[in-house]
Amino acid sequence: MKKQEKVEVQYIKMNTALTIGLVCLVVGFLGGIVYSTYKSGGSAMVSPGRMGAPRPAAPTMTPQQSQRILTLEKEVSANPGNQNAWFELGNLYFDTGNNQGAIRSYLEYLKLDPDNPDVLTDLGVMYRRNGQHQEAIASFDKAMAADPRHQQSRFNKGVVLMQDLGRAEEATRIWQELAELNPDFQMPSGQRLKDVLEGMKKD
Repeated sequence: MKKQEKVEVQYIKMNTALTIGLVCLVVGFLGGIVYSTYKSGGSAMVSPGRMGAPRPAAPTMTPQQSQRILTLEKEVSANPGNQNAWFELGNLYFDTGNNQGAIRSYLEYLKLDPDNPDVLTDLGVMYRRNGQHQEAIASFDKAMAADPRHQQSRFNKGVVLMQDLGRAEEATRIWQELAELNPDFQMPSGQRLKDVLEGMKKD
């Protein structure tokens, strides 16, 4: 009996070691992909409302953008119920790297249209850029609650969980759910998320 108990203890320890090794592999593999893929511009996010060229490392404001921001600020000051103006203002601040301005504008917009998943997602991106990771997660969760099939919010939540909060297992689960929802979902690198996750399992 003592010999059997010894074998069982060794087996448990071996399983524990293998589990720890697998978790480390997951963290290293996904963390490396996420970091290398999204290092440019410091924003590992997908924005439904601001698709296009990646954010430059040091956003600049053109004279046209500056003038438009002044015009919109005057408009929302006079007419705070103009949700289109708040939306455009938030997008301009998003594009020019003004995190606080974008957050304020999106929050004002959401007072008028609280269940817009795209705006909630862009708000989450701004929170993340601003170092407010828990607020970013909450915003992505609201977007998914408003639209359970919303893909960008789900992906972005995984990025924050993985990169900023070190919660690799939760991030992997979120991304697996996304890959099941849309097997063709592409990361900004052009890779299919499903292929990345399958490659991780093989390694």
